[in-house]
Amino acid sequence: MADYRARLTRALSEFGDPLAAAMPRIGNIQVRSFADALAAIKGSGLPVTRLQMRYDSSTTISSMTVDLASEDFEALASDDLALYQKVPNQSEGTVSGAIAGRIKRTDPEFNDLVSNINTKIIFKDEEGTGADRMMSGRLKTGLDALAESVSSQWAGVKLRVTEAWDEDNEHSGESLHYEGRAADITTYPVDGAKLGRLGRLAVEAGLDWVYFEDSAHIHVSVTK
Repeated sequence: MADYRARLTRALSEFGDPLAAAMPRIGNIQVRSFADALAAIKGSGLPVTRLQMRYDSSTTISSMTVDLASEDFEALASDDLALYQKVPNQSEGTVSGAIAGRIKRTDPEFNDLVSNINTKIIFKDEEGTGADRMMSGRLKTGLDALAESVSSQWAGVKLRVTEAWDEDNEHSGESLHYEGRAADITTYPVDGAKLGRLGRLAVEAGLDWVYFEDSAHIHVSVTK
């Protein structure tokens, strides 16, 4: 019981709950009931959407209300990509194919790239050259489909492209960014918590290779 009391006191203190100061004076039965309730919540395996405590006094809990997400929500979340997950689980070169060469603006191959002007996509374009809009036709098709999925999944949210075709040698030597066949994406507004779902939507949109590369973005690429 002493361990329960100490653990609950620490947990409540972290959340700034005034009950933390009163915990040493609360009876053992209430402490045990509170601990059992928390254990039941954890055992359900479902995310908590709301937890509300009501007090009769500074030392007496009158009720605790807990709202859990539905099992459908859990099933949806379990389908999200995990950090560092690849779909399919093979190397990018195996799936999308190796780079043939770096495309420059003066190369004939540059004319095969298209400029994506989809208004449902935010382009970072930190270079100010429009390079992030340049991509292969297949990549554009996939990103356009993904942009539709993003707007359907989250109200007021758009797909954001931070990198597509690279003309400034910012990536590794064999990167498909140099051929306009790869893109780094997030949501806009930026929200790291949405990346796992964004990755799954990218797979469903038909992007050939999807990689939850780090906590800041999803990397996608396509075949020629």
